[in-house]
Amino acid sequence: MPRFPSKEWCEEAVRLTNADPEATQAGLGWTGDFGAVVDAEPGKLDRTFVAHLVPKDGRIVKLRVLDDPDDLDEFEPSYVARAPYSVWKQLLQGTLDPVEAVLRRRIAVKGDLQPLIERMRFKGIADRVFAQLETEFADER
Repeated sequence: MPRFPSKEWCEEAVRLTNADPEATQAGLGWTGDFGAVVDAEPGKLDRTFVAHLVPKDGRIVKLRVLDDPDDLDEFEPSYVARAPYSVWKQLLQGTLDPVEAVLRRRIAVKGDLQPLIERMRFKGIADRVFAQLETEFADER
């Protein structure tokens, strides 16, 4: 069972997402790459985790795990989502709505939000993918 956050967990999430036909449909026509920053929290996650994802033609074609959030600057991603570990955990467990998290500033999103808002009808895909992904959380070892 992959641990969140880790490269192995991200690879499995990408595999499941790319295997989902609705996810592929939702991603068609998408432009822009993503950075995700899971900020460390004392007693929960010792070290900040950073990933960079590149989608193309409705699939995620590249995943990079980076050492530091500043390393994202090299790629200049179109979107960056950043939140503390506990917020990401709640999102993955389905106990926190992503729109609510953004509106309440629990997660910071940089980039043009309009394309994301237009694709909100597809947000159930993430719930379905994450439900298939058995996850061990870093603070539950």
